[in-house]
Parts: sequence; structure tokens; C-alpha cells
Amino acid sequence: MNVFSFLNNLPLYPLIATGLVLVVIFVNYARKVDTDIFQRKVFLSIVIAIFAAILTNFIGAALQGQEGPLVYVLLNVIYMLYFLFQQFSYYQAVALVDYVASKNSSRSIKFVRIVFMIMAINLLVIILNIFLKFYFYIDADNRYVNGTYFLIRFYIGYSAVLFAIIDLFLSAKFLSKSQMYMIVIFSILVGLGAALDMVVTGENFIWAFFSAALLSTYFVIIRSDTTQDSITGIGNRSSFSEFINRVARMNAKQSYAMVMFDINGLKKINDEHGTEAGDTALLDMAMILKRCSRQSDFIARMGADEFIVAIRSKFDIERLISRILRTLENHNQKEGRPYTLSISYGYATFTTKTDQTIEEFLQHLNGLVFQHKSDQRKESVQLRN
Repeated sequence: MNVFSFLNNLPLYPLIATGLVLVVIFVNYARKVDTDIFQRKVFLSIVIAIFAAILTNFIGAALQGQEGPLVYVLLNVIYMLYFLFQQFSYYQAVALVDYVASKNSSRSIKFVRIVFMIMAINLLVIILNIFLKFYFYIDADNRYVNGTYFLIRFYIGYSAVLFAIIDLFLSAKFLSKSQMYMIVIFSILVGLGAALDMVVTGENFIWAFFSAALLSTYFVIIRSDTTQDSITGIGNRSSFSEFINRVARMNAKQSYAMVMFDINGLKKINDEHGTEAGDTALLDMAMILKRCSRQSDFIARMGADEFIVAIRSKFDIERLISRILRTLENHNQKEGRPYTLSISYGYATFTTKTDQTIEEFLQHLNGLVFQHKSDQRKESVQLRN
């Protein structure tokens, strides 16, 4: 085998560049321990699958045109693996989008299982292709050739992009701006790469677009790790600090009505039903707040069992609280949890450029929550008597 002809067959620069980007992303993200574990596993599985697809694509391109029966067998195996890794990365990307949108690991685990079932079916189809040659075949010169129905492979693989876009629109109400940005950019880049890959066959534009999509996703995830609560997917105390600082920098005075919620008996839920039940209670509370709020409202988890919502109007905050209480009551009736989710709350208006600091305001809010919790206990005692 001539070394120089071997190198000339390689799609060297685009594949190596994309592979190096993936290696850097993998090494950096794999070392992060203070992040959402499930999200990290799904994201890293996508990176591994894409890298494996690029590697098999690289090797397949290198072997094309080389002589010998062993090369023929290797090319068949390599392109089988290439298509499997490629499709697996697409469908795992949908699982990632679904998890980012729902923050429901149980739901997303079921989705991942479906992905593996699809991959098992694809494996059987690709094995049949060796004999029927409807996807691809290796010709007498040991070169890859598209089969008569090669577009079916594209439709099966790229339909995952369509599923991701549908999931995006169905979940848009519950997504933060950064999540929306991540999913929209991911869908657009992968969609463009898929379209080019179908129109200009053999050039593998998809990997450049897919790596760019993963890179943008990685940046959003890294930023979200510092400003997003890992359990509920809403903002955390750091994001609240960013929000207050942004409001304080405005020239004119700004007034925000804020309500602080405290989940009653979260420790008891954890002790009696396990920490997973406690996490579910937190997630349920976050979903109720998001369902009842507008896109312009600010929501964050401030502590172990504390949430805060900030809006521009005091009148709206009272209406919002009523809506949340009704939704909470319906949730307890319909969901059938082994516990009843209940809350205490307090609300007041914070105005910037006054003598009151945000620390003093939050302390005041905590006092109102404590007073409401105390009143609830008194009412409970009176009812029992």
C-alpha cells in the first residue's frame, strides 16, 4: 500500500478538526462533577457516538480503493458501524433535548430505551443490507456506493431532528431563554447539516454542523451549571443575584412584586419516602410555578425548599398566588403522590434605588413566610380541637 495515496484518500482536515473539538469537549465535561449527572451521561454518549462515527468514516475513506478481500470485509463492517453510530448520535440528541425541556429523568430514561430499540432494529436492517444492498454496497474496486434506497437511511436518521423540533415547540412554555437558545441553535445547525448531507452526498457536512451544535450546547450547559438549579431546571440563587444586579443597573427606579414560597415538610417527605420523592416534590413545585407564570416573570429556587417569583405588578402577584394555589390543589388531587404538597408564602414589593437593600428585603420576605407558616400551624391545631 502506497503511504501517500493512502493519505490522499483521507478527508483529513474536516474530520480531524471536528474530532479534536469533540475530544476537548469530552475531556472538559467529563471532569466536571458539579453538574446534572443524567444530562452529562447523555451529552457525553452523544460526543462518544459522533467521535466513533467520525473515526469509522475516516478509516472507511482511507481504505477505499485498496485491494484485497480483507479490505472488502473491513469496509462492510466499518460502514455498518458508521451508520449505527451516526443514527445513535441523532436519537440521543433528541433524548438530550427532551431532558433539557422536561428535566424528567424517568421520562428521558424511557426515551433512551426506545433509542436502543431503534438501534437494534437498525442493526438488523443493516445486516440484511450486506446481502440485499439496498442501503449501500462495496463494489469490485472496494469503493463505497450508495444503494437504490439509500435515502431511507437519511429519513430514519434525520427524522430525529424533526422529533426534536416538535418537542421544542410543545415544551416552549416551560423553557428558559438559554434553554430555548440552545435547542433552537442545535435544531437549526443539525437541520442544515442534514439537508446538505442529503443534497450533496458523500461530503459529510453533517459532522461540521453537528460539532458546532454540540459546542454551542456545551457553552449553554456550562453557563447553566452556575445559574441553573440542577434538580428543577429553573434559576438558582446565583441567577437571582444576576437578575437583581441587572435590575439595579437600570437608570430609573424599578419596582418588583416578589413572592417567596416554602415547601412545608420537605424534610419529612425525604425521611418517609426517600430523597427521590423529595426531588420530585421540588420538581413538581417548579413546574407549577412555571405553568402559572408568564415568560417575563422571574423564577428561582433560593434554597433547600424555598422558591421565589418576581413580577412587575403587585396586583398581578396576588392573582398569581391564587392561580398557583389552585394549580397546587389540582396537582395533589390528580398526581397521586404518597404525600400532599403544601406551601407557605409571603410577598412584598421591592423598589430599586431606595435605602432598603435586597438582603433586608429577602429577610423581610422570610419573616412573612415564617409568619404564614405559624398561622397555618395555629389553624391546624384549632381544626384538630
